[in-house]
Amino acid sequence: MGIASEEHRQGSHPHVGRPTGTPTIGARRHAWGQAYRDGSLVCARVRVTFAPDERLGLAPRERRTVIARFEDRLDPALLAELVELARRRGAAARRAAERMEPIVLMVGDRRHDRERIVGRIAPPQTRRGALRDVEFGLRELTS
Repeated sequence: MGIASEEHRQGSHPHVGRPTGTPTIGARRHAWGQAYRDGSLVCARVRVTFAPDERLGLAPRERRTVIARFEDRLDPALLAELVELARRRGAAARRAAERMEPIVLMVGDRRHDRERIVGRIAPPQTRRGALRDVEFGLRELTS
């Protein structure tokens, strides 16, 4: 058996010996949260996905992508805005997103520290299916 094979068996390979449940660096992370506008609840259940943005030249705050799926108890005004945004494409979708008020996502368990994310909803990449399955981007605003 060669030296390279022996090193591989002993765990020098980056994927050998790592527990299967341990997330890798750069992996997507999912969490649940609620959406608020002007202090009032506009969506009781939001699935938030955090994914790394590995483009060069980004500031630390810009190095993640936030994706939101609005799943339960949507405020009628937000529902109408999301439907309009999901139906539009290209420049019309970007203009519709710019007209929307910023949204606050409170992510995590209510009993523990929650992460507060303030941002503007961006047009979805895929517009098919039920609205609860559409993933909207979220452009974080600096506070």
